[in-house]
Amino acid sequence: MNVTPSQIGFVLFVLANATIFVRPWEVLPELEGFQVYEFLILTAGLLSYKQIQHHIKVRCLLAQPITLCVLGVLVSVPISHLANGYLGGAIQGTVMMLKTVVYYLVLVAVVDSTRRFRAFLMTLAICGLLSIGIADADYHDLIKIESLTHIKERIGYSASGQDQFLIRLCGLGMFHDPNDMSLLIITTGFLCMSQLMDRHWGWARLVWLLAFPLLLLAIHDTHSRGGLIAAAAGIMAYLTMKRGRAFAIAAICCGVAAAPLMLGRMANFDLSGGTGQQRIRLWAEGFQAIQSPKIFFGIGQGMYEGLTDYVAHNSYVHSFVELGLFGGSMFVGCLFFAAYGMFRLKRDDETVYDADLKYFQPFVAAIIAAWAAGFLSLSRCYPTPTYTIIGMAAAYLNITGIHLYPRRPVLRLDYALTQRWLASSMLVFVAMFTATKIFARF
Repeated sequence: MNVTPSQIGFVLFVLANATIFVRPWEVLPELEGFQVYEFLILTAGLLSYKQIQHHIKVRCLLAQPITLCVLGVLVSVPISHLANGYLGGAIQGTVMMLKTVVYYLVLVAVVDSTRRFRAFLMTLAICGLLSIGIADADYHDLIKIESLTHIKERIGYSASGQDQFLIRLCGLGMFHDPNDMSLLIITTGFLCMSQLMDRHWGWARLVWLLAFPLLLLAIHDTHSRGGLIAAAAGIMAYLTMKRGRAFAIAAICCGVAAAPLMLGRMANFDLSGGTGQQRIRLWAEGFQAIQSPKIFFGIGQGMYEGLTDYVAHNSYVHSFVELGLFGGSMFVGCLFFAAYGMFRLKRDDETVYDADLKYFQPFVAAIIAAWAAGFLSLSRCYPTPTYTIIGMAAAYLNITGIHLYPRRPVLRLDYALTQRWLASSMLVFVAMFTATKIFARF
């Protein structure tokens, strides 16, 4: 059997993707300094350059608006700095974002068939479990990873006046935050569920049951309220795709009613004080900084922390403040087109002539919804794992278009769709701005 460059590129991409989630140099310090990821992703890109060229043609971008928005975020990064007269920041920011965009383009180029999409989801599930397992083993002192620390949060005082602390689970790499970690856990949960329920594997699929005790323990150890919101959004999207909107709303209402009894701190949402109020104040300070000509192109990528000493802890606020209305709309567009594509497939009852693609549809929708909700408590506009999920959605919609009859793109950027995108972006901006006016207390 002849092995094609495309097949080699896919294998190398999968290996590169694994290093993002498992971070071998953090587990084994001896590997520090070896540019494993860079070698794998660049080689995969070189082997797939013809497919990448195809995806960045104008006619293809109009049929793949997610990719158009990803490239728009790339363009908005240097513009945000140049608009503020900071050439050095423009160069550094462009190099940083270009690495992420190269990863995204390789993903949509090599994950180009149902078979590869299935393999991609399975490897994501395995990598997620490895990353979570390593972190939770360290959390419970079963192993010791020197580079891994968990957040120690003061939650009050004992009767004798001593401080009481809560240790919250953190993970490797980008997931070194309880909310990040909870999002990885929820995503891995949906991925494992997709493998468990996939009859393609026969009885062997039952081995995936072993993953869920670990996932439940890990999500408890994060004590993440943002994770709870993300989980609810993902479950609602899944149930909507499987059972319809009415069933999903009823199920979520029952879950909300039971949450305070079952989840303790994770179900305690308070915007008048604590971390909730602190984050809303951060949003307000960011919006204050762009109530000027800066509103169009922002204060500059990576400059939020210099403004407030913290990031926004909200990707939508973060993108609008740092990149302005232009870049913020591009970032929102990545998620808008992913969600709208899934909505179109469901609303129009499109017949997808591939049973496997049809099977994965509710799981992809759930993961998109979980990340969209998770971004309400995380500033993750630029890191690669964000574009793993965006790229997964883009690849799914690209492959699905091949299996529609007649064969056509799921989305095509025309005047009407552009209006919906821009209106949705402005709605997000206004909603976040209004929330700061209503809830911020100084």
